[in-house]
Amino acid sequence: MIKKFLILTVLIILFPTFSYCFDLYVHSVKAPLYQTPCIGSKKIIELKKGAKVIGIEEKTSWYKVRYEGKDGWVYKLMVKKTPPLETKGLFTRLKSLFRRIHVLKEKSRRRPSSYTTTAAARGLRDKRQRFADKYRLDYEALEKIESIEISDNQALEFLTKGVSNE
Repeated sequence: MIKKFLILTVLIILFPTFSYCFDLYVHSVKAPLYQTPCIGSKKIIELKKGAKVIGIEEKTSWYKVRYEGKDGWVYKLMVKKTPPLETKGLFTRLKSLFRRIHVLKEKSRRRPSSYTTTAAARGLRDKRQRFADKYRLDYEALEKIESIEISDNQALEFLTKGVSNE
């Protein structure tokens, strides 16, 4: 028993990297693995989302990691200690949610809110115009934005493709 303890202690002292190893997962679409903890250094390999790497050391904004026998540095914002969520299931759930919202919207009874009715009865529409003039508010633009309807397909396309800066 004492021999095992001594051997384990010697191993931990001689090989400290093994005692501090931890799993990390790439969360970014691409994560370059650099030779040194500097963006200007040479790239060893480009890791893909979901890749599991072994963390060896932590230094300010960088992790020293091992991936397929290669050691390098990856920026901390690119990795996390938990695996990324499966996005295919997420999109299916979002699509289902959008459908349920659409069905509820069609079945719901539409009538003006009590606030709108009360405001109209009290003549607050005139006050709204004076307030808009005083503070340079554009209620017409706001009403135009609120009137825009986005279909489920447009929302899902936005979630999958994102915004292109063209």
